[in-house]
Amino acid sequence: METSEPFWGDKADCFYIVESGEVKILIKSKTMTSKEANQEVEIARCHRGQYFGELALVTNKPRAASAYAVGEVKCLVMDVQAFERLLGPCMDIMKRNITHYEEQLVALFGSSMDLLDPGN
Repeated sequence: METSEPFWGDKADCFYIVESGEVKILIKSKTMTSKEANQEVEIARCHRGQYFGELALVTNKPRAASAYAVGEVKCLVMDVQAFERLLGPCMDIMKRNITHYEEQLVALFGSSMDLLDPGN
């Protein structure tokens, strides 16, 4: 991954599947009062076969998190048209995952506000 990593607040245009390496997912938390404003907090790591970037495509909102390569990473990148064409039948499953993401954020920060309102 070089310059095409998705970053918080960006418009969603791609979906990523990790082919090799490791990607860390960080979110700017508005709800962590003990941290300085807009500090990024790691919420997940993605490895071979795992994916990221789907949330913004499913919700049609700006990116809620940033992705950073940990060392050398190779990803399959799927544009929004291919994502909708190939994964449209899986959209219900992906929407259910949003509930899981919200639960993770509540467990970490006490709120899912960062996921529900990423652009502000």
